[in-house]
Amino acid sequence: MNKNKIYKIIKENEIEKIKEIIKEIINEEKNKKKIIKYSIKQKVSKEIIEYLITELFNNNNDNDINFKDKKRRNLLQISIINQSKIEIIKLLITKGININSKDKKGKTIIHYLIKYLKNEKELIEIIEYLISNKININEKTNSNKTILHYACEYNSIKIIEYLISKGININLKTNSNETILHFACQNNSIEVIEYLISKGININDKTRQNQTILHYACKKNSLEVIKYLISKGINIKYKTNRHKTLLHYACKNNSLEVIEYLISKGININAKTKRNETILHYACKNNSLEVIKYLISKGVDINAKTIWNETILHSACKKNSLEVIEYLISKGLDINSITNDNETVLHYACQKNSVDVIKYLVSKGVDINAITSDNETALQLVCQNNPSFKVIEYLVSKGVDINEKTKWNQTLIHLVCENNPSIQVIEYLISKGVDIHEKNKWNETVLHYVCRYNPSIEIIEYLISKGVDIYSKTNYNETVLHYVFENQNNPSLEVIEYLVSQGIDIHDKIDENETVLHSACRNNLSLEIIQYLISKGIDIDAKTNYDETPLLSACQSNSFEVIQYLISKGADINAKTDYNETVLHSICRNNPTLEIIQYLISQGADINAKTGYNETILHYACKNSLSLEIIEYLISQGIDINAKTNQNETVLHFVCRHNPSIQIIKYLVSKGADINEKTRRNETALHFACQFNPSFEVIEYLISKGIDINAKTNQNQTVLHYVCRNKSFELIEYLISKGIDINEKTNRNQTLLHIACQYNSPFEVIEYLIEKGIDINEKTNQNQTALHFACRNNSIQTIEYLISKGIDINAKTNENETALHFACENNSPIQVIKYLFESGIDINAKTNENETVLHYACRNNSIQTVQYLVSKGIDINTKNNENETALHLACQFNFFQIIKFLIESGIDINAKTNENETALHYSCQNNLSLKVIQYLISKGIDINAKNNQNETALHFACQFNSIQIVEYLISKEKENENENENENENENENENENENENENENENENENENENENENEKEIIQNFIKEIGIETNWIENKKGRKGIINDLSKLYKENETKDFKIIVEEKEIKIHKLILIIRSELFKGMFELNIQDSTNQVHDYSRKSFETINQFIYFLYHDKFNNIEKEKEKEKEKEIILEEFYDLKDYFQLNQNSIIDLILKDLKN
Repeated sequence: MNKNKIYKIIKENEIEKIKEIIKEIINEEKNKKKIIKYSIKQKVSKEIIEYLITELFNNNNDNDINFKDKKRRNLLQISIINQSKIEIIKLLITKGININSKDKKGKTIIHYLIKYLKNEKELIEIIEYLISNKININEKTNSNKTILHYACEYNSIKIIEYLISKGININLKTNSNETILHFACQNNSIEVIEYLISKGININDKTRQNQTILHYACKKNSLEVIKYLISKGINIKYKTNRHKTLLHYACKNNSLEVIEYLISKGININAKTKRNETILHYACKNNSLEVIKYLISKGVDINAKTIWNETILHSACKKNSLEVIEYLISKGLDINSITNDNETVLHYACQKNSVDVIKYLVSKGVDINAITSDNETALQLVCQNNPSFKVIEYLVSKGVDINEKTKWNQTLIHLVCENNPSIQVIEYLISKGVDIHEKNKWNETVLHYVCRYNPSIEIIEYLISKGVDIYSKTNYNETVLHYVFENQNNPSLEVIEYLVSQGIDIHDKIDENETVLHSACRNNLSLEIIQYLISKGIDIDAKTNYDETPLLSACQSNSFEVIQYLISKGADINAKTDYNETVLHSICRNNPTLEIIQYLISQGADINAKTGYNETILHYACKNSLSLEIIEYLISQGIDINAKTNQNETVLHFVCRHNPSIQIIKYLVSKGADINEKTRRNETALHFACQFNPSFEVIEYLISKGIDINAKTNQNQTVLHYVCRNKSFELIEYLISKGIDINEKTNRNQTLLHIACQYNSPFEVIEYLIEKGIDINEKTNQNQTALHFACRNNSIQTIEYLISKGIDINAKTNENETALHFACENNSPIQVIKYLFESGIDINAKTNENETVLHYACRNNSIQTVQYLVSKGIDINTKNNENETALHLACQFNFFQIIKFLIESGIDINAKTNENETALHYSCQNNLSLKVIQYLISKGIDINAKNNQNETALHFACQFNSIQIVEYLISKEKENENENENENENENENENENENENENENENENENENENENENEKEIIQNFIKEIGIETNWIENKKGRKGIINDLSKLYKENETKDFKIIVEEKEIKIHKLILIIRSELFKGMFELNIQDSTNQVHDYSRKSFETINQFIYFLYHDKFNNIEKEKEKEKEKEIILEEFYDLKDYFQLNQNSIIDLILKDLKN
């Protein structure tokens, strides 16, 4: 019988009709789970549910009744979501459904009941019933939410009182440090809030983001609750970690009533977030003209800009309210103000495609041809964002350059074809002269774009009729047919058949040896398409360069139907990638059902297979948070529970790191998992449990089972050091109560206080550690104090407290950096800078590199800080060891506001570095900005100044491929040449002759002496380049990375390479020479970075600040991993990089705040 007919009969809710077709239902073996779920969703009678369970499941021995859906919800949870009656819920429990089962987020049925069952009487009745069946009412979700948290968010006082009467812990906090009071404030019930406060809940508790319950109340705009909480004495001036005040929250929600009340209570109306956003920015993002008018009337700064230089007009244009935009312009807002990325308000408006707003802005004189730092015009942005024919037509009529291309060489038609275009738009652009045959930087035609993003047969036929080359291939050898298979919205077979009929070779492979069958399987395309490709003779076991077969690709998309079909057609079930991953490894990465795993094993998949890093299927199941049901099954099949990876990590380590599920951990321990096993870095399961998603319950359990609570890693870190990273006050108290030494230090001499300040732990943690007697002035091996770390994280409350407790405010690191250097380096809010200055910190202190805090502030685009420091008398013309002024550093990133301020304040505009480079040289190297270059030249900077390599700013502009800037510089040079053409001609000729004679004599003397040495050094450097894998025949990847040349140049120009030594063949190579050699390779073509273990060539002899190493490692990571587009390659690369990075971390003894920790965290997630 047809499945749809079965569903139709079930929907009729008549048991006799169902009994008549029960045999057909039973025959639908693979759909029996869908049938029972469907029955529950249709709210059929208890009698039918009971009958179906008996007939479909009772004859099975594999407890199929406890199956789960993709979100790991069992039938009980599904029935509660679908508002099933109490009698159905009780029936399912009597039928053996596991009442303690957790879904993907760790929620049990009791969490579901609290959220979805609104009848108080029924809810209490069913909870009583569950308690009688031994359910744990204190069970927590993965985020540590109890049912009381849910009750406070969703339910009445009666339910909350009932749960508390049952002994539920009222003081438990979520992973985000939220109390039940935070949740109650989202429910806007004064009655509940009063009751909880009466029970002793701390009214001033803050979340990890430093949000009080008052912040939560402001999110919900309940004036009554806000007034009540303020009346109870809560501090209204608390700011979150991002420096948001209560007013920011209120303005986000457009409640004028709440905003008026808060302002009446004295909250600072000009307070700014970490991003320098005022409450007016927030109001403009939310299009409330009434609120905007009120705030302006109260004196909020209308000209305030964010750290990205966005005005409130930019914010308003993001939301496209013509009414608000008109009002702001009437108030004098500069319509041509640009952001740090050179974006005007028109650029913002064009991303929303409102023709009325765009017309209005143009009528008010906005620059219609302005170009962003990414070389984007307003018209290009329109074409990128659901292109509107009316807007395109209007902008073209106003004279926008229709042939302007993006930095990736994309035409407007490329951009349009990426965004579900109409034939009308494409026809119009062609009629206006846009070249339909143009290819982008990666050799993609507009037809490639259509096939990837919108494979419409109509548009494809139209483009082919216009002569677009259907056989054109990209730099990676991809045809338009390959691009069709990269579309994950199941392209029609009709499109595929049409392209094949036009002569495209279906057997073509891309550079990685991947067939279209691999793409179709990986992207979960329909079985019909898979069958078609195989019928055309594509090799079912074809391997990519990574030895991946189509079956391995299909396991990534978790399509049971496709997997079964491929195996039925003879696909090799035991094929392995070059990383030794099998189909079971691959499937376990993608949240499979138990049914798929059982099927693959039944078909002969090797359950004991290990990857190149010795990870078993069980490691993968634990790493990817698969269900207890799957883990139980794998162990029942004899898989080794104590198998170790190359890093010596067991499955217990993996669970504690990736998915600290108490049920799974208990099960593994019960099955003999060794609780005290240590990794290669001497980490126990308890270290991982404390570091990743810490669960109080898991930690208590591991300790109760005898795990060594005092175990230390290779870096001498206790579990308490790990907990301090995760900011859990409750856990810190608990572990200290268990006897862990509070004064234990790591190998880098970091105390718990250092780590707490470094990871921005809640203030109560800092306060608690100091009260417990931790040494406040202890220094790390780098001579960093807790104040240095606090200033890096901009915690004003912590900074004030540390200073009040007597910490040395002028303490310096090994690099001679003060806490003020750290604050300026990390864009601290101006109140932090002011507080440190007013507390007596030395504003003129210099680092080992002779850099003042002004250098640091200019490098980090903090205009307010720069203005404040100058106002306090700092020497504006001070130079570092490279002779760089603050202006050089500001020009390095083209921070226009700072550049303008420094020049207006009298900085030497023509100052030169040791390399003889002016600020103009710097401006022409990175983040090219025509506006900055024009400004510098208008202020008299020497356009013809040459560095030690005889390069002018024009040379640099040429290297960084900005045609617009090159043309401008050439035009200015010509102007200068014309002005000076006839001046002192004869005199200059004589002088030049004499100079040339002297130069020639000197060159002849030195030439022979240096020739052999230079050639030798050049050869050594070129060998080094070859060794680390920089090749000259590289074709740039699809995301257009700039390559290591820019990265190394940036390091060099940022003065970050003084003590960063590269040793090759026992010879030190200066980094600037390496850069020059690589630059010479540019003339031969682009280059590639293929890291092979290049870190063996890098030595950090003088322990320069860890930022140097961090940045180098970041570039390795960025080029090697982050630019890999395909998930399968990322997963393979991830494990390799993890091992290399752990070794790097140990080798360089990197600070815990290093980029490597962020990368490791990213990789592990």
